[in-house]
Amino acid sequence: SPNCTQPGFSHTQGCCFLAPNGEVNKWCQKDRTLDRMSRAAKLAEIWKQLNWLEETMQGPFLAGQDVTLADVTWYPTCLLLEYFLPTVFGWLEIFHEQDYFPKLTLWFERLTKYGPEFGNLRKDIWNFWESMDAIGQYDLIKEETKDKNFKWIFP
Repeated sequence: SPNCTQPGFSHTQGCCFLAPNGEVNKWCQKDRTLDRMSRAAKLAEIWKQLNWLEETMQGPFLAGQDVTLADVTWYPTCLLLEYFLPTVFGWLEIFHEQDYFPKLTLWFERLTKYGPEFGNLRKDIWNFWESMDAIGQYDLIKEETKDKNFKWIFP
């Protein structure tokens, strides 16, 4: 769960923003930090799940012809991935490319334009991530990704 705060545990999306192992800062307590092996494994899991979702989408929206709870609940996670994967880890511009995830890219574009709620949510979340990046919250993670012993960029 994205809301889990169990010491020593992190959800998959936590690989995007939890501080490196033992690096306590004002955004992350020591028992919520993430070691490199776990971060790299969680990034690989994200790639795997994006591929699965691309293959199993049912229509213009995740579960078919209409917006469902699946779209509404997964969209905010995609906003996180849209920012962090290219900006922090050097991935391709996720949800803005046609080579690997053409259906997800069209879904994301369609949902962002679906109603003002989606577009406004994207703007608000993007601005928050940018503001945190500007004050250095992700600098230690960016430094960590220079370690060539781990795969940080997919594909």
